[in-house]
Amino acid sequence: MQAADEVESEERLDLAYEVLETVRFEQAHISWLDRLRNTDSTVELRLAHTHFPCAAGDITHLADQFMILENATTQFLINFDFVIAVTGLNELSQNQLSPSVPNWLDNVWFHDLCERRISATWYLVGDQIVEGICRRIGIDSLDIETNNKVFTIPKRAIVANRSSKFS
Repeated sequence: MQAADEVESEERLDLAYEVLETVRFEQAHISWLDRLRNTDSTVELRLAHTHFPCAAGDITHLADQFMILENATTQFLINFDFVIAVTGLNELSQNQLSPSVPNWLDNVWFHDLCERRISATWYLVGDQIVEGICRRIGIDSLDIETNNKVFTIPKRAIVANRSSKFS
């Protein structure tokens, strides 16, 4: 009886170890973006831009290469590629977004920003800053008007955008 109990106990330990290793394996393959999708509290992002090193707020949308972060007064467009660190992530993950979600950012958010015709601050690669009004949206770029000049900015060059919160 004692030998049978020991064998059964070892089998339970082996099973527990196998479950633990499976969980570790699954957790190792969860991206920080998947964890961000499951976070419903305020997060703080550290960004690769000298003039805009930190942004805090709630994630409202994740799509394509950008996320929308907002607080009580401001809305931020953040490029995933320029996030250095994040605090406040949920430990759990959520599945990838459906293919229609990236279209929302291009088709609605950027167009709404253009239609509002308010001045916004654009933080670009190389610590460049452009403040102006978004006049046109292309498939891979934006036209920003500032001081009677129009800058065409590739979307991949955008680190972040700061604008007043949409009403």
